[in-house]
Amino acid sequence: MTTLSWSAGVLAALSFVLAIGFSRHRLLLVATVLGAVVAARVDGGARALQSSLAFAPMLWLVAAVMPEARWRTRRNAGWLLLFAFALLMSLHAPAHVIDRLDRFLIGLWPGNDPGRGAMAMVLLAAACCLLRWILRGAMAELTASLALLAAALALAVWHDASRALQSLAASGGVVVLGLLYGAYRMAFVDALSGLRNRRALDEALEKLSGRYAIAMVDIDHFKSFNDTHGHAAGDVVLREVAARLRRHAGGAPYRYGGEEFCIVFEDAAVERADDWLEAVRAAIEARAIRIRPIGRDGKPGKPRDVKVTASIGIAERSDKRKTPKEVITAADKALYKAKGAGRNRVMRG
Repeated sequence: MTTLSWSAGVLAALSFVLAIGFSRHRLLLVATVLGAVVAARVDGGARALQSSLAFAPMLWLVAAVMPEARWRTRRNAGWLLLFAFALLMSLHAPAHVIDRLDRFLIGLWPGNDPGRGAMAMVLLAAACCLLRWILRGAMAELTASLALLAAALALAVWHDASRALQSLAASGGVVVLGLLYGAYRMAFVDALSGLRNRRALDEALEKLSGRYAIAMVDIDHFKSFNDTHGHAAGDVVLREVAARLRRHAGGAPYRYGGEEFCIVFEDAAVERADDWLEAVRAAIEARAIRIRPIGRDGKPGKPRDVKVTASIGIAERSDKRKTPKEVITAADKALYKAKGAGRNRVMRG
């Protein structure tokens, strides 16, 4: 039990610290309640255990329903006051108040166990976060949903200390892992295209050895496209081109910057690089992209389908080009040759 209690406490504390560090305010609220619940389950008496069932589900539900906001807002201040009130009631409220809350929880899940009612309330909180993730795709919302699911399980088995602490430790672990994964994505994944970004490319280039080839991909006339249709339409094009790269590139695609992408081919993939790049070029050219261009009045117009093309240059490591930087330079030159030759083609440097 000692090791399990220690693990649950450490993970709850770590989730709290990381949520502050990464400014994930909903997860901070979830972690705050999690820490109090772990403390109650480890060291609390019967009153603390009963109060956890009474107040923790409500606090989690309010945290899940609240919009994500900056820390210094009235909403968060109100939630903190609610949390302080719950702690005060846990310590000093008359016993009949807690008993009434227990009966309310039993009413949520008919039976004789308030833990099941508490679980039902936290499941509702998890569903709110899950729905928000489905609609917006924010990783923090999925993390909150999974953490609340684990917390709901802990409340369902609240009177079994070992199983409850296991679930609470899992809840804290989910928050920690979710925050760390979110930090990784911010550092190494381009938010718009979903491809690995320039920083990830730089690290990959440092590890290259043996035989490899690098291709540079540039969307043709992209600046004029943005000027004509608007930057929102340009973002749609970037996402669609990135999707074609993921599907057809054959190598590792990266967003290089602006409308440029980079593809790294290693070992045996170099043999088929030209074929894959031609497949990428053809797939980009053939794809009809649905956009909503911005009109002269600044408002989105009617949806319409457009097509774009891309020019590609590729270069392979050789005795004359021994470093990744030299290979990229050669691929860039080949790219400009492709543009000079009429665009929408693949050229080798």
